[in-house]
Amino acid sequence: MLKISEKYLKPLDFLFILRPTLFFPIWIITLAGYSAYFTVNGTVVWWKTIIDWQIFFNFCILTLAAGATFIFNQLQDIETDKDNQKLFLISENYIRPDLAKKIAFVLTGISLFVFLIQGLHLFFALLMFFIVWGYLYNYPPFAWKDKAIMGVIANLLGGMILFLIGWLMAGEYQSWVFIQMVPYLLAWGAVALLTTIPDQEGDANHDKNTFAVKYGEKLTIWLAASWVVIGFIIGMKINDPIITHPTMLSLPLFIIMVFTLKNEWVLRSIRFPLLFLAIILCAQFPYFFLVILINYYGAKFYYINRFNLDYPTFKVEE
Repeated sequence: MLKISEKYLKPLDFLFILRPTLFFPIWIITLAGYSAYFTVNGTVVWWKTIIDWQIFFNFCILTLAAGATFIFNQLQDIETDKDNQKLFLISENYIRPDLAKKIAFVLTGISLFVFLIQGLHLFFALLMFFIVWGYLYNYPPFAWKDKAIMGVIANLLGGMILFLIGWLMAGEYQSWVFIQMVPYLLAWGAVALLTTIPDQEGDANHDKNTFAVKYGEKLTIWLAASWVVIGFIIGMKINDPIITHPTMLSLPLFIIMVFTLKNEWVLRSIRFPLLFLAIILCAQFPYFFLVILINYYGAKFYYINRFNLDYPTFKVEE
């Protein structure tokens, strides 16, 4: 891979404190909500090659909003991130925490203002997103990220709000959205549960009582697998191919994980289900593939050259 001097990459630190590698799940669940609106109100969209620049702009604004919440999370997890040996930019003081906080507040204000101009439904949905993922998830006396059950609820609420925002970008609010999102949230929640397993040692050392820390790996794995199975069944019942196909492809991963209880299968079950859903969404909206490709290889190029770290990756060491 092409090598670039570290000094030329330092300005990109201000982009990567937004954690672009976490944009993938944000984009995927939001685009799923956007897609679901058409599934319910007409026909399933396939291969839509016309770019709606208003929607593209809204996704950019939502991306900045999500990046702000990721900064708030890093500011509260500096010591834990050091133990888990990840997220170096704030925890290792590449960017001063006080400056990072200012950036997060500016992005929060800009994104809320833009959505307010567009309509109250979008504004209040984004406001709830900030309240749940920006404040309740990170800051005391709530700090839901450090609690077993509330951490799971926070992730489900975050996914629900993002799905709703995608739906509202496509059209008007309808109560059907809460039925249509159920299988997506079960799949989203299953992956969120599994992400507590790799970090459990560092979390436990800092009294973060996440689901895996409190209930153990085995229960976490079984619960995540059961949610994927239920999500597949509900997706079949509501006749939604966009979630049914990815969950069907994911089932073998979860079944192997349940019977082996090995960390490498936990990591595969975290990484691949969202990829499967992304591929289906790319069949609906092909330009989304370019966005994913640019983000993935752009992040990989940055982390290899900046920190000699092969990230993001789908590789799993046996």
